[in-house]
Amino acid sequence: MPDQTAPTFPQSGGCQCGAIRYELREAPFGVWACHCNLCRKQSGSAFGLSMGVGLDTLVFTQGEPATWTRTAESGHVLDCLFCPDCGSRLIHRRHEHGGRQTLKPGTLDDTSWVVPGRHIFTEFALDWVKPLIHEE
Repeated sequence: MPDQTAPTFPQSGGCQCGAIRYELREAPFGVWACHCNLCRKQSGSAFGLSMGVGLDTLVFTQGEPATWTRTAESGHVLDCLFCPDCGSRLIHRRHEHGGRQTLKPGTLDDTSWVVPGRHIFTEFALDWVKPLIHEE
């Protein structure tokens, strides 16, 4: 893996069309790749990337996201924040969030430092992805 430079904060990001912009003011708690069917469907890819951040560390600087609420298979009620113009998913936030929310890190302007520290629900990983997962 190439050498990575630790990011400085704040980091900026936003939706695909630029209507929603945000600033991440502190380092995340962690980054993970989820291989469950719901994350694959939401991301439109082989897995979904997630980044745990504090509620008070992410500030919207332009636009207001829309919210779609769903109940996860775990029973947790989840608010999904997205751009009302282009539909880009930005954040997931459980109703019992404990001060944390999950940023979709692909929405950051600079993703060069985003590397998942773990993979979850790997039993659902697509066969071609399994050899690429390095778990400890």
